[in-house]
Amino acid sequence: MTQSIASDTTPPPCRAADIRSIKTFQSPDHRISAFQSVSTIGGLIACYAALYLGVAHGFYLVLLLLPLASGLAIRSFALQHYCGHGSLFRSGRANRAVGRLCFLLTFTPFDHWRRHHAAHHGDWNNIESRGRLSDIYSDCTTVREYYAMSAGKRLAYRLSKHPVFTLLVMPPVIFFLVYRIPFDTPRSWRIERLGVHTTNLCILFLYGGLAWHFGVILTALLTLGVIYPAAIIGVALFLVQHKFEGVHWERDEQWSAFEAALTGCSFLRLPGWLNWFSGNIGLHHIHHAAPGIPNYRLAACHDAHGVFHDVKILGLREAFRELFRHTLWDETACRMIPFSAAHRARPSVPVFSGD
Repeated sequence: MTQSIASDTTPPPCRAADIRSIKTFQSPDHRISAFQSVSTIGGLIACYAALYLGVAHGFYLVLLLLPLASGLAIRSFALQHYCGHGSLFRSGRANRAVGRLCFLLTFTPFDHWRRHHAAHHGDWNNIESRGRLSDIYSDCTTVREYYAMSAGKRLAYRLSKHPVFTLLVMPPVIFFLVYRIPFDTPRSWRIERLGVHTTNLCILFLYGGLAWHFGVILTALLTLGVIYPAAIIGVALFLVQHKFEGVHWERDEQWSAFEAALTGCSFLRLPGWLNWFSGNIGLHHIHHAAPGIPNYRLAACHDAHGVFHDVKILGLREAFRELFRHTLWDETACRMIPFSAAHRARPSVPVFSGD
């Protein structure tokens, strides 16, 4: 397989035959889906039970379970993500039931997140469809827009993309605070708004009950110990699969969902155990090409279609390098560039410029 798509290559015409063939993989096996759901959710609940009971009785070695619990929290988020696309089960009711249960464990309101995520799939990497708060990690700013900012706004923007802020500060803020309110949600989204408040109420009863029985400090520390690392890793996965060297942004008239899957998503090649914990989300190009494919059929779909064999491939080492290198979209060169490249190209950036 080649390693990347050239950033200045015009995407080929949309392939109707490829799309039809790819969609044949959109048929979930209920036995596999049920086993994944029970083993993942049951495993996470078992880890929580062992952590609370063990620490409460002074058996602190159970804290070694924290990485496993965080991994299962990541997998729970991945499964509810597939439920949000209706790809884990054929039944909409089953998808909603499993999705809502997973979201309770990941502090995320299912219906609200699902609708915002559907908007992401509808126009990701479309330069004319940006600005949603829910796309904070997949959105971009153009070089021209960056030059037009005042000096203070440019500094604030650079700080907002700093690794410490992006990966260490924002993930817990998003999962523990932002998801507690129906942000960017019009009043016509009644089910989604109700879902936010219902999720909050369930979280209050569940974790409030744990705090009442085991104590506020223990509950807070164990919850942070599980969710915080999971949130950081989940955000990093999402970020590197949408911002990397070779990613391509288009305007409305050239944009198509299938071509954006080929040029706007990376193939994150992870070790087998990380693929399991992430629910095979590394095959993000396949997921965007056909969101209805269940996680356990993504690899087979990739292998069966040569059209996917030229997408950008990232290993773990490349992924770490890519995380914060490509921040601005250069419309002239048709590529993502880092802040340093923008400043080298225009060293005397004016305080404000409208050109």
